[in-house]
Amino acid sequence: MAVTKEQKLLYNQKIRVYKSTLDDLKKEISTVRGAGKKRPDLEPYFLVKCAILGIQAANTMVAMSQLSMEIQNLKQDGVLNDARKEISSRISDLTRIVGEDIDGSLTENRDGLLKLSAMTPPQKMHLEKAFSESIGEIKETMGNSKWRWYFPDLHYKLVVLTRNLFDFKEFDRIKDPNHQYYRVYQENLRFLIEETRIAAQEYRSKYELSTKEVSDLLFIRRLFEMEKMIHILTGQRDELEKCSTALDSINEKIESIMAEKSGGAKKKKK
Repeated sequence: MAVTKEQKLLYNQKIRVYKSTLDDLKKEISTVRGAGKKRPDLEPYFLVKCAILGIQAANTMVAMSQLSMEIQNLKQDGVLNDARKEISSRISDLTRIVGEDIDGSLTENRDGLLKLSAMTPPQKMHLEKAFSESIGEIKETMGNSKWRWYFPDLHYKLVVLTRNLFDFKEFDRIKDPNHQYYRVYQENLRFLIEETRIAAQEYRSKYELSTKEVSDLLFIRRLFEMEKMIHILTGQRDELEKCSTALDSINEKIESIMAEKSGGAKKKKK
């Protein structure tokens, strides 16, 4: 059904405040990034501020599309994709600080942690959850679009950030439930595991419904390997067993595909 002149007029009137807010946020992000480059010692904290502003910008873009649907019954795919890219960029900024690897030891992130040592565990967790909530809103509002299969990578990037912002040494040291950060660390770890499983499921869906590429399964393997290390650290035997079974299953799948490809390549050579 075509959008009427009245609907367009009403939408254009109401969208002005959203556009103004978004412009202000973009200008502030640019200003803060510029200020951070002048203070390399404090740049990580300027980028955290940019991340907060970026989440606000992405949420504003989601609201713009929702308003369009409400008034015009018209989804703004381009705006929503810009929101996705905004979140991706802000996560990338922070992972460049704390590290982009999930394959090493859980305690190899000390250098990255020191760069944001002034951030408290609750502040880190609230930022990570804000990213997650924003991703969820973008994905839900976007629905089944051509950008659907960008989300596995976005969830993966959030897992990497959360993993490398997490102080596993401190977590392992705190045994007293009365410690001020005991419950925060427990909740943050649950969030990390939940995001890890969401990312793995996203890649599985991408593999099964779209690509059939073994590279998607390799991402799942890396996620499960990291989760397994966490369960070894925490001593959660039941969860470790479940994760090990899932990891064995994905390894068998990868080996089967690689063997099939190898066999096909040999036949072609003959």
